[in-house]
Amino acid sequence: MKFYDDVRSRLGHRQPGFDYIFKYLKLKQDPLIVETGCARQLDNYEGDGQSSLLFDKYINEYGGTFWTVDLAEESVEYSRSRMTSLRSSVTLGDSVTKLKQLNEVLLEQNKKIDFLYLDSFDAPRDEPQVVYMSALHHMYELLTISPSLQKGALIGVDDNWIEYKDGQQVLSGKGQFIFDYMNKSGRPIKQNGYQLFWEW
Repeated sequence: MKFYDDVRSRLGHRQPGFDYIFKYLKLKQDPLIVETGCARQLDNYEGDGQSSLLFDKYINEYGGTFWTVDLAEESVEYSRSRMTSLRSSVTLGDSVTKLKQLNEVLLEQNKKIDFLYLDSFDAPRDEPQVVYMSALHHMYELLTISPSLQKGALIGVDDNWIEYKDGQQVLSGKGQFIFDYMNKSGRPIKQNGYQLFWEW
């Protein structure tokens, strides 16, 4: 995967997560990839990861379909301008609303998602209330699209970290509620780091 090898060293703390993603995708024939929060800034692999562009290049080379959504018009325009595959689409709007619409289409077409990557609603580490709202939003996303997840589908959530509260280690970030939900529903974490991964 030359497109990935060219930028892998620039992904910083996301590199192990993307290694895991592409290893998983290589096992799937024509995967359906769904993402929330699209790429928004030119060449910003270190800061944002540019996952939308990586997924687009992957399906352009190996087959599959990629769908992503973002609330910011400028981000949508940027991602659309950089897409290389006709099987990639970028949608403008609230992710929960658009995922509900996507879910209805997929159920009607009897299609299932192979990989769901949740990365919308910024979660600034120094703003706990915003992090809380972001994590709640990502939980809404998962629950909204869950009827269209393939059994064994990979679910990834970006932007997570460990904090210390009252001497205890506590997971914080976009995936904190999903982490708790998955644990209680008997779905152990598959890959732990800045990006968290589970199988559905």
